[in-house]
This record gives sequence, C-alpha cells and structure tokens, in this order.
Amino acid sequence: MKGWGTAAGMARPRLAIPGLTRRGIQVALGLMWVLDGLLQLQPAMLTSRFTTQVIRPAGVGQPGFVSLPVGYAAQLIGHDPVLFDVGFGMVQLLLGVGLLYPRTVRWAIPASMAWALAVWYLGEGLGGLFGGTATVLTGAPGAALLYALLALAGRPRRDHPGAADPPPRWTAVSWAVLWLGGAVLQALPGADTNASVAVTLAMNASGAPAWFATIEHHLAVWLPGYGVSIIVDLVVLQVLAGLGVFGAGRVRRLAVILGMALALGYWVVGQDLGQFWSGIATDPDTGPLAVLLGLAVLGSPAWRAGGGGQPAPASSRLRVTAEPATPTPAAETMAAGSASPAD
Repeated sequence: MKGWGTAAGMARPRLAIPGLTRRGIQVALGLMWVLDGLLQLQPAMLTSRFTTQVIRPAGVGQPGFVSLPVGYAAQLIGHDPVLFDVGFGMVQLLLGVGLLYPRTVRWAIPASMAWALAVWYLGEGLGGLFGGTATVLTGAPGAALLYALLALAGRPRRDHPGAADPPPRWTAVSWAVLWLGGAVLQALPGADTNASVAVTLAMNASGAPAWFATIEHHLAVWLPGYGVSIIVDLVVLQVLAGLGVFGAGRVRRLAVILGMALALGYWVVGQDLGQFWSGIATDPDTGPLAVLLGLAVLGSPAWRAGGGGQPAPASSRLRVTAEPATPTPAAETMAAGSASPAD
C-alpha cells in the first residue's frame, strides 16, 4: 500500500525554458556587432548607394527634426563614402570584439550604447516612428534602438559581477513597451487594414530572390484584401505578448514565447530576413534582436514570486526540476490508515 501511495505522489518533470545571463547578452550582442561590421564593408556600401539607398531614405516623410539631421549626415558621408563606410565598419567590429572579450566589456557596453543611439537617429531616422507608417512588422522601432537596449541590459553589475548574473528586471518592461507600442502602431491610420499588410508583402517581393518573392506573393494573395481581420489578430497577439510578461510562471513564459514567435514571423514576411541579398543591408533588422530581448526577459527575475513578495530568478539554462504531484484523495486515505495505531 505504501509503495502504491508513493507511486501516486511521484514527481512530475517540468521543463524550464532557457534564458540569457548578462554575459550571454554580451556575447550575443558582440556577435551581432561583428556581423554588422562585416555587412558595412560590402562592396556596394563603398559607393554612393550607401547614402542614396541607406541613409537618405531614413529621413523621407519624417518631420524636420528627423529629416534635416539625416539629410546633413547623408550629405557629409556622400563626400567620401569609402572613408566613412570603412570607418563605420571598423567601429562596429571593435565594438563586437570588445563585447566578446570579458576584460573590455566595461568600456564596450557604453560605447555600443552611444554608437547605437547615434545610428538610430542619423542612420535609421528614429526607426521611422514619426513617419506615420512604421510597425513592428516592418522593423519598428529600429534595430539600433534594440542594440542600445540590449547593451544596457547586459551591463555588468558593479556590486556583484559574475558570468551567471541574470539580466535586470526592467527588461520585462521594455518587452511590454515593444509589443504594446507595436499594437498601437498597427492600429494607426495607414497600417490598420488588411490591404496595408498585403501591400507591404507585395513591395517586399520586389527585388527579392525568386524563391523568396514567390513566398511573399502567395502570402499577399492569401490575405483578404479588405476589412481589418488580420489587423485585429495582430493587435490582439501583440497585446497578449506585452501584458502577459507581467504574469507569473507559465503565463509569463507563454507571453515571451508568443512574442518571439511573432518576431521571427515578422522577420521573415515583413522584414525579408533583413534583405541580406540586397548588398546594402547594414544589420539583420529587428526580428533576431527582439528574440534576444525575449531570452533576456526569460533570464531575468520574475515580477511575481511564490512567497515574501521577492522576485524569483528565472532559469538561465535548460534544466529539469521535480514538481511534486498533488496526492489523490484515495492516496491520502490509505496513508492515514497506515499511520493509525493498532487496536
């Protein structure tokens, strides 16, 4: 009987979802900067295309406080695109190496934040947020802003530096702002109809390789060309991903997984995998960076804990823990009978 009761109370395995530590963020971000530096040194980027097809378009349709500085930056770079492009590429390679090497992380973190914010303003036009048509689907709020955010999340702690330190708790807030803000952008005029999404997919197919253009065309045809059904779905999913991160346990993990799945889907159909085939891609776009942010959230302390109101640290690696099962009433009765004194 005791053996049967023990079997009834056997532990159920629970799979913990992996997350990033601060050191993990530093390494991932370092690799991204190295990739960006190599992309910056593509042959097409050493020509006038760098200014005419990368920098100057970032200011089109933007208010003056965005378009004017972007225009001045494009004009300056246009005087000698080779010099500026090689210089930009070397800066990004140095930032990447600095983040990968532990001894130089402390200076590489603030340097990468400053560089990323400068690129976000002058190279991305603040992610096009003031242009009226930006959505997370098409790359808002800009890859460079997420670079700066991840660098801040990976900053080593002064009081307790260590490779296994979890990311700060505020990463969950940034995750919520990303997806709730994305829901707002998706509902604004200009991006709030099924037709707007279909047009985006059709435009992305232009200039893409044949295999990828076929996928985009099929998706554009499959989408209904009228109404707002797709927009409602996207808005609801983004709201769930943003609000759910403040839940406890499984709700929090599911919200982050949902957001990462959306980011990957957006990266494929809305951002064309960063258009790496164009010869003028400067970064992989926001999809992979949003996934990194989600992994940082999974590695950060949760907002709710089981006791004492203290945040419970999330797992930073894949592991299996034991969770005792709730005993059945029959098992409790048998256990009580076996423990009662003999007559």
